[in-house]
Amino acid sequence: MFSLRSFARSCAVLLLGKEVKPRTILRGLASGYRICVSPAKHLGYLVGTYEPQLQRAIKTYVRRDDTVWDIGANIGYVALCCAKQVGPSGRVIAFEPVPENAALLRRNVAENKLANIQVLEVAASESCGEAVIRIPENLATASLVWHRRNASATELVIKTVVVDELVASGDIPRPQFVKIDVEGAEGQVLLGMRRTVAAVKPVLFVECSDAGREATWHLLHEIGYQCRSATTGEAVDDFESYRHSDFIWLPPQQS
Repeated sequence: MFSLRSFARSCAVLLLGKEVKPRTILRGLASGYRICVSPAKHLGYLVGTYEPQLQRAIKTYVRRDDTVWDIGANIGYVALCCAKQVGPSGRVIAFEPVPENAALLRRNVAENKLANIQVLEVAASESCGEAVIRIPENLATASLVWHRRNASATELVIKTVVVDELVASGDIPRPQFVKIDVEGAEGQVLLGMRRTVAAVKPVLFVECSDAGREATWHLLHEIGYQCRSATTGEAVDDFESYRHSDFIWLPPQQS
């Protein structure tokens, strides 16, 4: 049945058009900023309904002047949300290895004349060097882990970095909040930033997959973190409940 929500969406797309161009974000944490999208694909960005649990976490845990790492930044909607939340004196470090996404991310940063977002066109991982990322039709689901059997996926060699090394060298500041959405590679990301997490104890927002659940669960529990569902806020105390979903990991002093 054609739902009311589907009807409203169709009307909005009809009104706004399908062209990819800079458009003003009307609601949500990034309201007032502009982002280059097609309403047919990313209406949720424009009306503020995209990943409400993540926007809620940013509003709850990110403060003015904070540093945020957006690992798996895609075209920058979450980075824009965080940039507005931290203000001009804060910092957002946006990691995005897919060139087409990174180019649009930079365009969206420039469109809003934001000096507090730094774009790194690399993949955070457990080793420095190069890796093959597989890119299906939906660029947002490009992955170092998935799509091996997808004959239509494009394979691209991208640069990988160890985030702990970037921190140690002073290339990026230490964070108060980290969002990780990397399509199955979250285990590798966290292994490469373990020292920083243990020392700084930022709040972590992690999209957990079946591929990364074991590594993230054990690594973060060893450091003393406690897991909560990003959707319900309820504690997740057993590994079996830690299934493909979004989770907030809180350090000891906040759990």
